[in-house]
Amino acid sequence: MPDSAPIIPFSSSSQPGGFADDILGRFNVAPPSLPGGEADIFIPAPRELPKDHLLQGYRLLKCVGSGGFGITYLAADELLGRRVVIKEHFPQAICERRSGTLAVELQDESAADGLEWSRRNFLREVRLLASLDHHNIVKIFSSFKAYNTLYYVTEYINGQSLGAYTQQHHHSGTRISQDELYGMMVRVLDALHYLHSRRILHLDIKPDNILLTRNGRPVLIDFGAAHENFGDAGVGVVETPGYSPPEQGMNGGEDLGPWSDIYAFGATLCYLLTGSAPSPGAQRLLYDNFEPLASRAALTSLYHVDLLAGIDRALSPSVDSRYRSVDEWMADLRG
Repeated sequence: MPDSAPIIPFSSSSQPGGFADDILGRFNVAPPSLPGGEADIFIPAPRELPKDHLLQGYRLLKCVGSGGFGITYLAADELLGRRVVIKEHFPQAICERRSGTLAVELQDESAADGLEWSRRNFLREVRLLASLDHHNIVKIFSSFKAYNTLYYVTEYINGQSLGAYTQQHHHSGTRISQDELYGMMVRVLDALHYLHSRRILHLDIKPDNILLTRNGRPVLIDFGAAHENFGDAGVGVVETPGYSPPEQGMNGGEDLGPWSDIYAFGATLCYLLTGSAPSPGAQRLLYDNFEPLASRAALTSLYHVDLLAGIDRALSPSVDSRYRSVDEWMADLRG
């Protein structure tokens, strides 16, 4: 990342007291003590922070997601009177939350190196988001440290994921119109062009990582897998079967580039149009039974064949047959 990229400062407050004391008092529970009066016994608490908890001025409304490295909450900014989304750093395989203090602690000190790597990756995501400013990329508001872990706060997108939107349409037997499809494609491609012009790869484009506002604006989220230098993505590269391109799981990520995000977006569009993602990329290199979208009568009766052919090209398992840049794809869309 360029040295000029803004870095969000972290506060050192951890919000001691208050909530924990209230809970312990309400249930008449005293912290267990070791001989000598020290209260050091570790008692795990639920991983998610409780509903209605006040965290650095944000009232937690509900937990909306929990993955391997973090927990996501919908919250209310009590000072500004708006909803936000808060992501908490919580590598669940190696950490637990301490009852009473709610601090996030290692389960075993032997995993200290893994925790440090995870924290660095979380900070990298925060700083990367802070460096971006695009209408179709989620905006970050702030970040802070509390309960022995890290948090960042982003805008709340009032809408639904492209995955939920697709399921809703397929269950009702309806399809996205060609105008809606084209408009969504152009806006996501513009966001990808913006990222790629800064030598950033998203590397985790899929239906659940594109949110649609109520007026149809697509917003790209979740930059936890993003990398900032083409050809330097070997460490920590993740794969999502059906959406990740073949090269994402090969050669340590050396062959990744803009064409990799292009494949993932093509697979996302395939899911939107058909309700199914293609077979995993590595499998398609060995045996590809994918039926081109441009040859499916059910689709050509609704969408222009050139638009479908462009998605097919984006979905080529071979990097050499795929669009090499967003500009190439956009040129085909313009005709």
